[in-house]
Amino acid sequence: MTTDTAKASGYRWVVLMIAWLTLVCVGWQIFLIPALGAWLFPDLHLTLSQFVWLFTAPTLVAAFTSLPGGALGDRYGIRIVVAITAFLAAGLGLARVLCSSFEPMLAIMLTYGICFGFVIPNLPKLVGIWFPPHQIGLASGIYMTGLGLGTALGLMTGPLFGGWKPAFTYIGLLTLAVAVLWTVLGRNAPAGVKMEMPPMTEGIKKGLKSKNIWLTSFAGFLMIGAFISLAGNVPHALEHVHEVAPAAAGVVASLITWGFVLGNFVVPIVSDKVGLRKPFMYVSAIIGGICFYFAWAAAPGAATSVLMFVGGFFIGGLTPILMALPVELPEIGHQYVGGAAGVFSSVMNAGGFLIPIYVITPIAAAGTAVAYNNAFLAMGIICAAIAVPTILVKETGARARKK
Repeated sequence: MTTDTAKASGYRWVVLMIAWLTLVCVGWQIFLIPALGAWLFPDLHLTLSQFVWLFTAPTLVAAFTSLPGGALGDRYGIRIVVAITAFLAAGLGLARVLCSSFEPMLAIMLTYGICFGFVIPNLPKLVGIWFPPHQIGLASGIYMTGLGLGTALGLMTGPLFGGWKPAFTYIGLLTLAVAVLWTVLGRNAPAGVKMEMPPMTEGIKKGLKSKNIWLTSFAGFLMIGAFISLAGNVPHALEHVHEVAPAAAGVVASLITWGFVLGNFVVPIVSDKVGLRKPFMYVSAIIGGICFYFAWAAAPGAATSVLMFVGGFFIGGLTPILMALPVELPEIGHQYVGGAAGVFSSVMNAGGFLIPIYVITPIAAAGTAVAYNNAFLAMGIICAAIAVPTILVKETGARARKK
């Protein structure tokens, strides 16, 4: 385990920023798809169900690859694991331009799930290695803004490229540049700090034995299921029910993720200052769920935009606190965070696939106003339900650590 002095290395901000850029690109590549529906539907001859599959497929595979991804980070270090992941994400992103039908595009997006599964569980490990305890919430909030910003950029910029092939090409090249940057500047640990490299299965075992990891994982399951359902359905729902132009619908949907980004940054800082974690999670979950339901009920007016942003702020605020818990739980040592976070990420990503595909899509399948009313009610309930496991999880804030 590193010392607080070692963790105070100024280079920690460089490592965090490059990891942040990597997460921006990973999210951007996935969430270009919901914003490119106007071109993808006719060009690939998609049904609504197939369209939803394309941007939820990565989370299905990530549910299985997060465990080995986190374990590999424990065993070989975060530098090489994240580097390989970034290059793979760039290659797959560029390969999408060669697709002419649903099947090859789905195959690429399923494979892309390896990237999601390898990056996410290694970010808590990065924070645990490089940052002192009083900055864990802040650092977690900063890197999680990468996922929110990438999602927002995907939803906002997709229609601006003039077609799906240019969109995939430009963002694929950007991801390639970030992969090179991480390879050159990324590090496993601060200079002079000796890292323990435990067997790959040890962190997984610790995670599986921890009640708190399971509670955190279930909260993550609900969180990402609600988030992906919302980000993926808002553009299509606004276009088809309220006849909102695709670009405008993408902007409204992106407000969820802009709020998410701001919440990622603000709420963990306040949580660190107060020294508590749990109240910020369950209160945020309830407020977020209420906002999302009433945002759709008010569509397509200005109140929709405001409520989407506010709901995104609160769900974004609880997310980095969830991600910080594996680092802060006393039963999980820093050298085992990758494996334990892999357990969390596996369950979380399962929610990103199962909830949109098997809960929300069947409810919204008719594409009518009534169907989407029911779907957004379900999304609001799922978001608010995050409060249940976060009430039960162990408090890991500074006040609890002092005790």
